[in-house]
Amino acid sequence: MGVFDFKRRTKLGKWMDRNRVSQEWMIKNIPLNRKTVYNLCNDIDHEPIETTQLKIISKLRRVGYDVKADDFWD
Repeated sequence: MGVFDFKRRTKLGKWMDRNRVSQEWMIKNIPLNRKTVYNLCNDIDHEPIETTQLKIISKLRRVGYDVKADDFWD
């Protein structure tokens, strides 16, 4: 990859960037596997299973974010 090549971010990855939620925070607080979090943020073809989606939405709501699954996944 060259200096100007950037990875495409998923809807969740872009949301995390805007809200300053780190991948490390997700790993520690949800908890999720490091590779899963990476894929959730960077692999636009990755569609997490429903239980993973529910874990993420539930935790983000508990800490005060007004989010729903279709904000991130189709």
